[in-house]
Amino acid sequence: MTGKNGHFEKGVWVEETEAPAAGPDQNAIDRRFSEAAESVISSIDEVMNVTRELVTTEEGKQYIEKAIKDTRAKVRQSLDEIISRVKDEVGKKVNSAKK
Repeated sequence: MTGKNGHFEKGVWVEETEAPAAGPDQNAIDRRFSEAAESVISSIDEVMNVTRELVTTEEGKQYIEKAIKDTRAKVRQSLDEIISRVKDEVGKKVNSAKK
């Protein structure tokens, strides 16, 4: 015996070696990836269900129509603001050219 940890095995002293440092549990990592993949797939399925409801239900069609009307109004408002600014700038240029 050399003073190291060990045990007798079939009459021979066998030194115990330290277990290698435990790395990440491969099964745990695989399980987490699997759970994440399931979550992503579930989310995609949910988006597809909502999309289907938007297209096939009356409530969904009304939602789409409202979104289109709101977008149209916002685009019109933005264009009106741009035209107003352009008119103001042209007016300023004309006035300064007259002076």
